[in-house]
Amino acid sequence: MRCVFFFLRLLMLVHGQYIGNGLRYVSDTCEALKEALDIMAINGDQLVNGIVGGQVVESDCTKLRKINVMDYHGDDGQDAICVNSCYNATASTFAQMINNDCFQGNDDYEVANQRLYAASFQFACQRYASSKYCVTLIAQKVSDAGTSSDICGKIIDEIDCCFESYRRYMSFGTQASIAQLNYIQKKCGVGSPCSCGYNAFATNISNVYICSSGIIYNISIC
Repeated sequence: MRCVFFFLRLLMLVHGQYIGNGLRYVSDTCEALKEALDIMAINGDQLVNGIVGGQVVESDCTKLRKINVMDYHGDDGQDAICVNSCYNATASTFAQMINNDCFQGNDDYEVANQRLYAASFQFACQRYASSKYCVTLIAQKVSDAGTSSDICGKIIDEIDCCFESYRRYMSFGTQASIAQLNYIQKKCGVGSPCSCGYNAFATNISNVYICSSGIIYNISIC
């Protein structure tokens, strides 16, 4: 029971992530990356041609930044997020920010929260089958499990490769969450992460890959 409740708390933590305001100066490289994110949010056409009809039109980047990509959107909704024209540039920029250790501060929880937000763009578009997303599957299986104490049988076995991809994503979080997920991995005997063939945006972040370049896993949904 304790493991199930902890897994639920982890999902709630993920849903509460944000990049934070006024990230402290770390390096010129980090400042340039933050500036790149700000520039992405500007509608280039309107910047050149001005506002037509007195209405500001959001860029795809602005729309993307307003969405929590780890929230439950259903597979169709997640698919719409992952085809956003700004997704690749956003995921790449956040990955560079983690690799350059741009998230620093005195509050370990806050820093972990910011790192997880940045890394969420690596995991949010991870699929386990064609047009089937891990974010959606995990939310569904946790909901289906209810108050069951059988985390291995009711959740982990059901989400299969998505758990290992999720565990790798959460390695950017707090030491407590890392320890708990490592415990669940050992307890349930989890195998490989989902295939990189089902994730167009995965990249090496601090020597961590969300996915595997090996077998493509297909999970049967009961």
